[in-house]
Amino acid sequence: MSTLRNTGTFLDSSVIVNLIVETELTKLAENVIEHRPLLTSETVIDESIYVIIRKLFALHGIRNRFDVKEKITTPEGKEIIREAIELVMNLLEDKGVGVLRDADIYLTMATMEKYGLLPHDAKILATMFQNGIRRLATFDRDFRNVSGIVLLPENYWRRKE
Repeated sequence: MSTLRNTGTFLDSSVIVNLIVETELTKLAENVIEHRPLLTSETVIDESIYVIIRKLFALHGIRNRFDVKEKITTPEGKEIIREAIELVMNLLEDKGVGVLRDADIYLTMATMEKYGLLPHDAKILATMFQNGIRRLATFDRDFRNVSGIVLLPENYWRRKE
């Protein structure tokens, strides 16, 4: 296992999305990316693109997920897909974020059971553990009871305790 990964900070989709879409959490997200090296996973990229797709459709007045599924096959929908992919992938490239392969499904299922997490959160945590990463940059409260990891941004999580 490399030292790079042992000292890395794993970015969750909640941080990535707040770096792309300005919110009250954007400044906190910007502070987190100072904790280098930065890493993420395939699942986090999928989640981030999905959230950005939903936000872009919402700008066009389409908020219902079933309406999104219907409109996504149109030329306008495909343009929104391209834009969402571009926004996420450009951010990752600009910030020098490394992309890790997702953890093995059996490790993911064991992580689900051990920590009481839903599949994607368990896959994120299992990917971190598989790669020796202990710092997780997230705004997702589902990770707050996981032992053995450090949640970032620290000032956000101190307020939540």
